[in-house]
Amino acid sequence: MDKYSKRERLAMTLKGIIPDRPPITAYRHFPVDEGKKDRLIDVMIKWQEEYDWDFIKLHPPAVYMQEVWGDTFDFDNYYQEVFPTKTGNTHGEVNLSMFTPQNAENPYLAEQVDMVHQVVEHFHKEIPVFQTMFTPLQTISGVFDCQFIRRHFPADRNQNDIFKMIKDEPKALQEALYNITQTYIAYWKKLHDAGADGLFYAGVSWAREGLMTMEEWETYVAQYDRMFLNEVHKDGGLVIYHTCGITSNPQRFAGFPIDILHWDQGAQNPSIKDSLSFLKRITPMGGVDEMIFGNHAEAKIKELTEKCLEENKNVPYILAPYCSVSVHSSDAELRAFRDAVK
Repeated sequence: MDKYSKRERLAMTLKGIIPDRPPITAYRHFPVDEGKKDRLIDVMIKWQEEYDWDFIKLHPPAVYMQEVWGDTFDFDNYYQEVFPTKTGNTHGEVNLSMFTPQNAENPYLAEQVDMVHQVVEHFHKEIPVFQTMFTPLQTISGVFDCQFIRRHFPADRNQNDIFKMIKDEPKALQEALYNITQTYIAYWKKLHDAGADGLFYAGVSWAREGLMTMEEWETYVAQYDRMFLNEVHKDGGLVIYHTCGITSNPQRFAGFPIDILHWDQGAQNPSIKDSLSFLKRITPMGGVDEMIFGNHAEAKIKELTEKCLEENKNVPYILAPYCSVSVHSSDAELRAFRDAVK
């Protein structure tokens, strides 16, 4: 029997106390299943029951906020394995005025609120549950089919229409971001009422070195993140912030209203130990390269996980892959990761 409950272990870690072991979690996309609420609920419950994570990071479709503003998708056909095929909406035509504030009763949001409620109740509120959301700029980027910037993929601002909007329509873009943020706030309050402990909030790779200028990042990303996440904190919600991929500048988030920072410690970024010099009250999360999953790499995963545990045994942190693991991850790989922590 564990010495601490899942809630106790997470709470201790967030207070800077080293518990019996680091809290552990992992997440992945569930293509096809994610397109049907009841199927996704079943999959998320099974994922938790099989691997006994210390908290649940729900994994709705990455595009669900785009659906709120009119995108439609074919959830039976995917590209790059994790993105459902878009079937309708703007088809890349930019019209920022479409981003009007949406009611939290929007059917796509209400569906997610119900999923949170059902998962929370299934586990009798014993396991912390975090819903996934993306920075507002990513919602705009997705609706207008802009280049998706993530992980280790190259990015060229000259080929990304977001930067054209910044140049040509800065006020309209900021108004759209504000309206999305207000929608997020209303949605969060419904999630909180449904029992969500907090959010896994993805800044994707907008903080990547050399992509946005600091002024652009502050104007079109950071200020809206802070606006929203301050409201989450006011309600007592916990925030896991994810800055994704190479040179993702975790240092920038030291003053953010967040509780946990999740980043890729192996991609020209600081290690968990190195982060202690700048994160202070924020708990680091990560430790294991997600890119090796899905390659029958259980021996390597076990080795890297054990190495991470040893290197950070005197650090309060959350053990997780750097990002979502492959949809082809095997049970043997996942168990090699999970079972390294007793």
